[in-house]
Parts: sequence; structure tokens; C-alpha cells
Amino acid sequence: MIKLDFAALAEIVGGELLDKRFNSTFFEGVSIDSRTISPRQLFIAIRGEKTDGHKYISDAISRGAAGLMLDRRDINLTSISKDSPILIVPDTHGAMIRLASGYRAKLSADIIAITGSNGKTTTKEIAFAIIASKYSSTYRSPGNLNNLFGLPLAIFSMPYNTRYGVFELGISIPGEMIKLAGMLHPDIAVITNIGPTHLETLGTVENVAEAKLELVDSIGASKPAIINADEPVLVKAARRRNRKYITYGIDFPADFTARRVGISDDGFPVIEIEGTAIKIRLFGDHQIYNILAGFALARTLGINIDPEELNHINYQFAPYRGEIENIHSLTIIADCYNANPVSMQSGLETFSGYLKNSSMRGRRGIAVLGDMLELGSASPEYHREIGKLLARLDFPMTIAVGPLSRDMYEAALQSGLTKEKIKHFEEVDAAAEYLLNNSSRNDVVYFKASRGIGLEKIITLLKGAAFRQN
Repeated sequence: MIKLDFAALAEIVGGELLDKRFNSTFFEGVSIDSRTISPRQLFIAIRGEKTDGHKYISDAISRGAAGLMLDRRDINLTSISKDSPILIVPDTHGAMIRLASGYRAKLSADIIAITGSNGKTTTKEIAFAIIASKYSSTYRSPGNLNNLFGLPLAIFSMPYNTRYGVFELGISIPGEMIKLAGMLHPDIAVITNIGPTHLETLGTVENVAEAKLELVDSIGASKPAIINADEPVLVKAARRRNRKYITYGIDFPADFTARRVGISDDGFPVIEIEGTAIKIRLFGDHQIYNILAGFALARTLGINIDPEELNHINYQFAPYRGEIENIHSLTIIADCYNANPVSMQSGLETFSGYLKNSSMRGRRGIAVLGDMLELGSASPEYHREIGKLLARLDFPMTIAVGPLSRDMYEAALQSGLTKEKIKHFEEVDAAAEYLLNNSSRNDVVYFKASRGIGLEKIITLLKGAAFRQN
């Protein structure tokens, strides 16, 4: 974790320490949230779109902040206690990024950067678990701290003696990746896939590929770059770079490959890597790529990992990314942290395949689907395509949730799905009420949507009802 005195901090970020008595005062760690700040941390007041951290200076001090980093705009410095170090900078966010870059430069860790339209967090967790099974001094960025505000905090939290650091990078606008990579200085890059995400700002899937590949461009041709060989848009864009790649995939030739075996009775994908059967403890065919990417990364780093070990590693997966839970004969598949047309199609097709397992005989499948966000002007067509897919898959019950999902609902009806098998609700509460009144213990319920729709509320209510019925 970062630990500096305020004189060094002022030099790194180009700030003015108002009272030189605090030159040798140390802080340890950084926070931009006064509600969660820990004693001895530096509080950086960030001016954001929704709030201004300068409004919470007194809260940060009362919670034990070691000092403050502020900007000069509209601040009444006379109202702030002089018992704490105060560093003034022109722009606190820019100073935070410089500080993160400076701390990173002092670290000797090998840094891995993972990006892609889907699977960043899960691939990060898998990669971390694999590497940490061999090297205890391995670190990964917490949660999804992956943007220009979160990544600095993730860097600050990395222990100084880290051997391997695994980070995810997320972007939404052009040029953002260059800034993230410039801060992190990765030694190896991994791109999981390319899909129609953030089209409101990036425009096209081809633009998404170019934006993600800025990570590869930033590390240079001498450092390893690992890409998914089954992603045609990504591969086409990658070939325009004059460099070599390490590849992984299932359907196309690659340096690291896997073979699909099927779906286990408890709903998890089973694959073979180098002739060894592996059960991935997350729902969805797309999880194959996540574990294959982690395996390829470990081998690229020179870590001697045997495929059989992948069955026994202690993975710590984030919630709502494909976990399966059984509650008194009711099965809930929570895959609603994020969604775009590619992951939605993959999830639904996997769900359909799972329902055909002999272990599912006599059980009813229910799909609860919400809006896919940030698809720009193409959003109606993407939702209609999912509606057509629903008509082909023909689940016994589908519930579409959200205003954008009306296109999904109407396309499903136009493609032959009956109104008895699909319902649409604008609001989560109404969808929850319908599901609770029309589901039974033996059902298998699959949840998929963008996180902003809030399907986790329905999951919580459904779990509660299942427990009460016991």
C-alpha cells in the first residue's frame, strides 16, 4: 500500500503544502470517499458529476484522515482545521492519476492488464487465483475498480512487495485506454473479447476493438499480448498491428485451446484442456474462455500450472456473474451483473442446453431478462434479435423487464412465441410480483440483464419466498 510523507507527495503531484510543519507527516493509503475512509489515509476531494468531495472535508477529518488533497476552486480554507496537512493542487483528479503512476513506477511487480467487452472481472479473478496458487505475493484490483477513478485506488492498495499484480481496465470513451495504460504501465496485456458495448460513445463494434487494442499498442511489441482467437473483429483489428500475439480459443487454431465436453448435472460447463477434464464452477458457455484466458496467461508468465490443478483452485467469484444456487429444490442462476447481445445470446443458449440435461427432466425453465444498456441507436434491433432467439428457444416462461425490453418482447411475439409464454413489465417490482405468483419450487430460473436494471432485487425476493415455503 502506498505510504508517503507530504513533502514527497507535494513533489510528485506538483502541489503546495500549506504548512511545512507537516513535511514529514506520513499517510498510508488513499480514499476519495469520506464515508469509508480509514485512519491515516489521504483524503482526495474529487469534483464529480453528481457530487463534490470538497463538501465532505470535515467528515474525512473526523474519521481520522491523515491529510487532505484539495483544489483551490471556491474553497474557504479558513474554515478548515489547520491541525491536518493540506495539499493544494490545480486538479485533484489529475493529481491522483499522477500519484498512482508515480507509485506504480516504484514497484517491481509484473503487472497484468485485462480488458474486453465481457468477462474482465471473472478472468481477473481466475487469473489471480491461478497465479496466487503458486505465488502468495500476488495482488488483484478489488471489485471492478477499473476506470480513471477506480484504477488509481486499486494501484494505491497494491502492497509494495507484490510479485504479480492483476488488474482489469474498463473504458467507455475513445482515448480512455491510453490514459489507463499510461498510469498502470502493464507488462502483459489480455483482451478477452469484443462486443457491442458502450456504443453510445464508441459508435461501432470495430471502434470498440480499436479502443481495446490501444492497451496492446501502449505496451509495445516486445511485451506479450494475449487475445481470443475466436473473436473475428478482434483478430482482424489485431492483425493490422505489426506484432506477434499469444492466442487462446476453442473454435479456431490457437496457442492454447480447450474442447467443449458438455454441461454437468449441476449446470456447470465441462471442458478438456490438454486432455484433462475441467468443470468450471460458473454458469455459461462463455466461462470457458475466461478460464482458458487465465490458463494461457499463467503459462505465458512461465508458471508451471497443470490443467488438473484448475479443478482444485480456490476461486473467489464476484456476485451475479454466473453463480448457481439451489434453495429447497428451486434453482436460481444469477448472471445479471452485465449484459450485451453477445453475452445474452450465449447465456440463453447455454440455459436452453442445460434444460435438456437428463437431470432437468420434469423441471420448468424460466428466463428473466432485462434491458441491455449503452447500445446506442442500434439498441432496438439488438433487443429484437434477442426476441427472435427467444421464439426459437421457446422457454416455458420468459419475463422481459424494462422499457428497452419491449422490443425484445414484441419481436418474440412476432416470431411465434405466445403471450402465455412471455410477459413484459416496465418495472422490476411488477416483474417480481408476477414471478413470485407464478413460480414453483421445482423451477430453474435464469436471470440476465445489465446491472442498471436491478434484477438482483427479484433474486432476493425469490430466495426469501423459497426459504419461507420450506
